[in-house]
Amino acid sequence: MITFLTILFHSLISNMIAHRLQTHQPEPSVKFYRTIAVSFLALTIVLLGVVIFITSKKATVTVLAKEDVKNVSFNVALESGAEASDGSRAINGGVDTADFYWSQKYSPTGNKTVEGVSKGKVIIYNKTNAAQTLVKTTRLLTPGNVLFRLTDRVLVPANGEITAEVYSDLPGSASDIGPSQFTIPGLDVSKQRVIYAESKEAMNGGMVKSGVITDDDYKSAQADYWEKAKQAYLTSKNAEFSGKKVIATLSGQLVSSHKTGEEVSEFELFGTSTVVVAWYDQAELDELLNKTAGSKIDPGSEKILSLSGDPQVSIASYDLARKTAQLAVTQNAIVTLDANADKLSVGNFLGRSKDEIQRYVLGLDHVTGVEVKFSPVWMMSAPSVPEKIQVIVKNFK
Repeated sequence: MITFLTILFHSLISNMIAHRLQTHQPEPSVKFYRTIAVSFLALTIVLLGVVIFITSKKATVTVLAKEDVKNVSFNVALESGAEASDGSRAINGGVDTADFYWSQKYSPTGNKTVEGVSKGKVIIYNKTNAAQTLVKTTRLLTPGNVLFRLTDRVLVPANGEITAEVYSDLPGSASDIGPSQFTIPGLDVSKQRVIYAESKEAMNGGMVKSGVITDDDYKSAQADYWEKAKQAYLTSKNAEFSGKKVIATLSGQLVSSHKTGEEVSEFELFGTSTVVVAWYDQAELDELLNKTAGSKIDPGSEKILSLSGDPQVSIASYDLARKTAQLAVTQNAIVTLDANADKLSVGNFLGRSKDEIQRYVLGLDHVTGVEVKFSPVWMMSAPSVPEKIQVIVKNFK
């Protein structure tokens, strides 16, 4: 621009001189030329200042954005190749039902310790060529002379072994012993060397806590029973169902060995329940989760950082005749402001004042603060050139 003005100025002076020569006007004074030169210099300085001001005009918008949790919930059908009720494809899977028996022992909230009978298991070995029968209450003796008895009659196969339950002959802590060897005193001395027993785990129960079964004890035991029964069923059927598995709430008659108000060292819950189990393809569910989570955000301002933890999956409904089910899926997504989103593009700030920019940015989701800086500091509005505006996003948890 300055070069153009210089050329224009020289052209103007040349034309003025030529005009004077043609019209035979007297030669202008030195003062005239000095005035022209000073005026040109002043104009050049002003124009240079304008150019510098325009080219140095900048704006920086710094945005503080926090991470938020967004819940993603939907139902999906377990029906291969079918369309789910919400319009998305179903995932591969199926559903089945069975009756399952389970028992579990519990202890009441005890407040005193009493003597009990120590119990455990032993392995009985038979190194002879003939089977050996051992009757109920057969004695088994440790090297320390702690006596245990067989709980039931057993037949130990020739050149074989069998696992049997035993209990201590006397109550008390003296019978709570670690793994040990056992002789069988009731046999001939010659047989005792080839028919004997050993325990791999400790015997315990010689000293037990006793307490009165309360309603809270029973309710807590019930909740634990259902959960353990579910896991036990899934473990027992693990090889039959491919993929990830989820089980519906069990139903059935639960029986307790003792009533509330009784003072016991332990009580047992048992019963046969109806189990409904569904299995599904985890990879397909993960793909659907990511797709659904993406549809829950504002693409113009948000982005997903991650899916938090494992999804919560339960059976919403099922059709045993058709072997189909509906799963209810819930997952938390960690989302925040996307620095590259359209709503933060520099085009939104061209020519705007600080106050306008601040109000706009603070109106976006996840924004907790914004700082706007203009350069030079006396600027009243952002540049109108996109390259002169910088947007910085700082994320925090």
